[in-house]
Amino acid sequence: MKRVLLWLLPIVDVFALNKILRYYRTLGAPVPLKHARLGLLERWVGYLPVGLVLSKLLGLLNAVVIILVVFAVFGPLEFFLMRRGVFPWRFFRRKNPRVLLRIFMLEGYNAVGYYLVGALMGTVL
Repeated sequence: MKRVLLWLLPIVDVFALNKILRYYRTLGAPVPLKHARLGLLERWVGYLPVGLVLSKLLGLLNAVVIILVVFAVFGPLEFFLMRRGVFPWRFFRRKNPRVLLRIFMLEGYNAVGYYLVGALMGTVL
């Protein structure tokens, strides 16, 4: 499990994407490569710059509070849609909820990591 967490650290996942997808496949929930690449793009173009800008404008503490509130409010909704197999997670339809929760938590950990890297960059720059 420690290796998986290391794979999902921001920036490292670019180089370990195939290993991460292989791990998800062993859990019984194969994720298409295209979906994984788009998720990676979402983090680089979305979470990283948003963390940077919010930290620059509002300060690090406020930026951290914002991401925690956003994930607390929208996280359960996203997990519900993921579990139902709604677009863009059609490939998760009829998968084990425990496996989906594990994947959701790992991916959330990774997304927050990108956001925090951006927020820390905003504090330093």
